[in-house]
Amino acid sequence: MNAASSKLTDTKRAQILSGARAMFMEHGFASTSVEKIAKAAGVSKGTIYNYFPSKEILFVALVTGECDCEAQLPNAADLMAAPIENVLTQFGSQCLEGLLHEDQQRLFRIVLAEVMQFPQLGQLIESTGPALSMSVLAEYLTKLDQAGQLNIPHPKLAAEQFMALCDAGIIRRMQLSVGNPTQDEIDLQVASAVKLFINGYAPSA
Repeated sequence: MNAASSKLTDTKRAQILSGARAMFMEHGFASTSVEKIAKAAGVSKGTIYNYFPSKEILFVALVTGECDCEAQLPNAADLMAAPIENVLTQFGSQCLEGLLHEDQQRLFRIVLAEVMQFPQLGQLIESTGPALSMSVLAEYLTKLDQAGQLNIPHPKLAAEQFMALCDAGIIRRMQLSVGNPTQDEIDLQVASAVKLFINGYAPSA
């Protein structure tokens, strides 16, 4: 594919996503059809299916920030060269900073409203986003345990515990429209989570 056609492809993809975002936010997931998205985006249904095989996959692309999550994830072995505090801070911050974006919050609320009726939607979002990140984090924690830098007998559980420490009520307050986190609040909670986690899993003397 030459540079011109690549640019056209990226532009068309963004056009579809823009139309889809408007329709999903206005009508929710269940009441938004591919026909509505096509009309809002100014493209044909066939064009949409060339980029996104289903409405579910299109919605997931919006929720996950339209990124290739697997391609952007770090390699656990490569992370061993950096200080533990830095690696954990990066994981925690990236997880929470998406909550600062209004569009992502609105899409997340749509997921919560629709997931009981469409459980496959939540499963798809989990498998293409959070589960991949948690897998890398668990693998990294396994390597820290094997190297004797931390004592982590159950890395998968520890990975979930770390992210829960970073959250510390932020997602609950957001879901209930109590308040959105500031960057300072996120920084404080992640820093505290990192300290607690490292101290909690420190090797025995």
